[in-house]
Amino acid sequence: MKLKYRELFSNSNYRKNLAASLINRFGDSIDAIASSWIVYELTGQASWSAIIYAINRIPTIFLTPLAGPWVERHNKKMIMVITDLIRALCVGILATGLFMGFLSAPILAILSLIISSAEAFRVPAGTALFPQIVPREQYGEAMSVSRSASSAVELLGTGAAAAIIALIGSAGAIYVDMITFILSAALIFSMRLHEDTAAKAEAFSVSSYFNDLKDGFMYCAKKKQLVAITVMVLFVNGILVPLDSLKTPMVNELFHGEAWYLSVFGITFVVSMLLGSIIFPVVQGKLNAKMVLVFVSVVITGVYFILVAGAPLYTNPYVAIAFLVILTGLLGLSISIANMFLGVESMKIIDREYLARTSSIGNALGSAIMPVTAGLIGFGLKFVGVSQVFIFTGFVAIVFCAVLLTKGDLN
Repeated sequence: MKLKYRELFSNSNYRKNLAASLINRFGDSIDAIASSWIVYELTGQASWSAIIYAINRIPTIFLTPLAGPWVERHNKKMIMVITDLIRALCVGILATGLFMGFLSAPILAILSLIISSAEAFRVPAGTALFPQIVPREQYGEAMSVSRSASSAVELLGTGAAAAIIALIGSAGAIYVDMITFILSAALIFSMRLHEDTAAKAEAFSVSSYFNDLKDGFMYCAKKKQLVAITVMVLFVNGILVPLDSLKTPMVNELFHGEAWYLSVFGITFVVSMLLGSIIFPVVQGKLNAKMVLVFVSVVITGVYFILVAGAPLYTNPYVAIAFLVILTGLLGLSISIANMFLGVESMKIIDREYLARTSSIGNALGSAIMPVTAGLIGFGLKFVGVSQVFIFTGFVAIVFCAVLLTKGDLN
């Protein structure tokens, strides 16, 4: 294992790509907190937070699948560099507008839309470039390091955000995010890669674009293992929405706790995700799709059921916190291992020339399932309570596991 990691870090392109990713994650974790304050400071209305959230999701759902075919015909490294610089420019305008007093909610919405649109091109470019950076046999280790390091940096950024905002203000914190985008662009630009995109770029036309787009969807549909993995990804993303969207009602109604219970939940989940990404390289050789499906389904079902069944014991705060930490830890660990496994398997079975298109489609579907599920939950809560939603979600996990095991191609 040490030899594998030594070989991985001897790869300068991987080191630069990892550093760019971590710098980005640090800036984003600060920006996430600063932006939430900025929206409320500008408008004084919680509704604008929801509007900005929705605007940020629109390009991911609708633009990303369309961006994939175009990305595959162009220099992916330069796409990543240019989109980082576009994001830096937008964030710089945002910070300057806040500092000089001309920033408004509509301007913030437009800048958010541009940033999210740039990300819709950057994400598939990064995915398609990954096989040129890391050899196939090192996918597991590379993703494990990236995921665990990103989680650690996210914790650091989240913890530092309040201090940074207090020290240099919200505008200063946004300028920090701008600097991270510029540093990321510089690191990506310095990577030495050889992309054979000239012939494809010369042949690009509207008709060829739509042929590539159609071909990408057909490729995804015909690849049975990829379809099964995509369904599992949708399941993991969707099944967590009840817990994620109902954290506060859960703490109030089930645990009878205070706001700091949410901090315990968040920290435990991130730390357990980090632990899962560290464990994954050790166990990945012993895993298969059916095993991962059963493991994550059993854990998710158990967590939802036990959260509700244990409610009478939560009158004791020590017992309540113990339940919250153990259940959240198990959930984060299982989700982390499942996500890592699905990501590595996807990279292995997808042909390199289809990576941008398939990742675009997968990202769009994965993002779309969350607001759809949240809408269904919102409708369901008109008739039932949080406990009933959790119990129903547990049953959904059992049924999904049974159906996919009997009908899915998980070999």
